[in-house]
Amino acid sequence: MDLLKQLQLEVDKMNEREKELDEILKEIVNEISITPTMLDKAITSYEAVGTWLGEGIKYDVKIFPQGSMNLGTTNKPITDKDDYDVDLVCLLENGKELVAREIKHIVGDRLKEHKIYREKILEEGEGKRCWKMQYDEFHMDILPCVPRYIYKEPDITEIRLTHKKDSYYEDRYSNPTGYRKWFEKCMEKTLKIFKEAYAIENKMEIIDVPIYRIKTPLQMAIQLLKRHRDIYFQKDDENAPISVIITTLAAKAYTGEESVYETLVNVLSKMSTFIEMRNGVYWIQNPVMPLENFADKWQECPQKKIAFENWIQKAREDFITNPLNLVGIDKIGDSFKKSLGEAPVKRALNNCADKKRNARDNKELYSTGLLTGIATQKVAGATLIKGHTFFGK
Repeated sequence: MDLLKQLQLEVDKMNEREKELDEILKEIVNEISITPTMLDKAITSYEAVGTWLGEGIKYDVKIFPQGSMNLGTTNKPITDKDDYDVDLVCLLENGKELVAREIKHIVGDRLKEHKIYREKILEEGEGKRCWKMQYDEFHMDILPCVPRYIYKEPDITEIRLTHKKDSYYEDRYSNPTGYRKWFEKCMEKTLKIFKEAYAIENKMEIIDVPIYRIKTPLQMAIQLLKRHRDIYFQKDDENAPISVIITTLAAKAYTGEESVYETLVNVLSKMSTFIEMRNGVYWIQNPVMPLENFADKWQECPQKKIAFENWIQKAREDFITNPLNLVGIDKIGDSFKKSLGEAPVKRALNNCADKKRNARDNKELYSTGLLTGIATQKVAGATLIKGHTFFGK
């Protein structure tokens, strides 16, 4: 039995209410995700920055995304007045011997030689670790760094970066490439299916499909949790859990669920169990750098842990309890509007209604409830729909 049919059998186990919730949640993700145009614009911008740096620095420059952009979990901002983050690593591959101040300013000085970049940097100022530049729709943070040891993918990818404290520059360490690979490993089976489908659709090799071009159930669940967090903590953003905590706990809890709804049910029930207590200190271990604690701020600010647990409980109510108990799409929609935002949920519900209408009126393709809901041949439980919107294209 091929993997797609295995996935379909798993989805078929859901009852009709759960399947409907899954479709609504996927449409909400489509609405809160940055669009392909926004993504392409960000990529074009950071590639231009990389070219400028590479042409003017005597070290070998490698520039690549990190954070949510690198994991395919970037959301649009809640309002049009806000922007989203594009976090970049600028690795000086043969600069291992450089000291912290040199690492930071070799990159910063080259950026300032470009009229537009200089203006952006002067407007934003120097960050503790990054050089910051504001664009129309997004905020670009460029992290200068060198290999901690050597840099040789896929196994040796730790980096040494700088942290400015007052007028001093200190060494810090990270491994964004290692973290991405760990994240991919957590959803290995479904990731393979999504990459294969995208590669076929876009006439690419599977190995060339970046993770940020696709949406697996785990990625979508994390996006929904992050949007729920943003709404929940709008008036208390100081205590909001950072994205890497949500992403790490969700990925650790994920066990291969094939729908967004089932993924949320599972991860919300298990996320807190991956918070350790070490010598009286709450600890969320970086899976690729075991000595790093993502929850290090919880010790000095205990209210952050309390806020996290209160938020998890509210997320369980909003994603699981309320939708299953409320009667009628209007009431379910109103609940999601409060927890995920009025505009995206309204558009998502309209999209669901349009798809149902098309499913009744046209018989051209089959909706499987998987991937983006499209299959070219009928499988168990599939529903006929019109048109082809594979992976949001």
